Amino acid sequence: MISLAFFATLINYLDRQSLSVAAPILQTQFHMSSVGYSRVLFAFMLAYTIMNGASGIIIDRLGTKFGYGLFVAWWSLCAMLHVFARGVWSLGMLRFLVGVGEAGNWPGAVKVVAEWFRSEERSLASGIFNSGSSVGAILAPPLIAGLVLHFGWRSAFVAVGGLGFIWLVLWSAFYR
Repeated sequence: MISLAFFATLINYLDRQSLSVAAPILQTQFHMSSVGYSRVLFAFMLAYTIMNGASGIIIDRLGTKFGYGLFVAWWSLCAMLHVFARGVWSLGMLRFLVGVGEAGNWPGAVKVVAEWFRSEERSLASGIFNSGSSVGAILAPPLIAGLVLHFGWRSAFVAVGGLGFIWLVLWSAFYR
């Protein structure tokens, strides 16, 4: 189970970094100023901040399997919907929606740790899943840049969203 939480966190960070890696191309294509780009980032962070606490309540009420899966499915779908972005406003709205979903990763992963590990094992388990953020941040620049350069910026968001749905299939099959 901890490997699934690790990979969800890795995918979470791949998605998070996708915008940063693709930013130069997006800024050119959408004629986006630095101020416009900062507003897109703000939209994500606003949603993430609002949902950080709320996502824990939702996961507690829905249960770990369904609740955590719902958040991963939400952010994955919203990442894939980036193909429809046509400017700063639509990109900002999509990033806001991604932030709503991504906020559920840490409460979901922490709940996995609490449910699957004895108290004396929880620090190690938390360290393992949390390291997915660092691995995702390390892998994102070469992977996302490669996708953007070879297939266009939209492919990066579709690929990362697709990884989330692959994760969801594994999560549904193995979480009990």
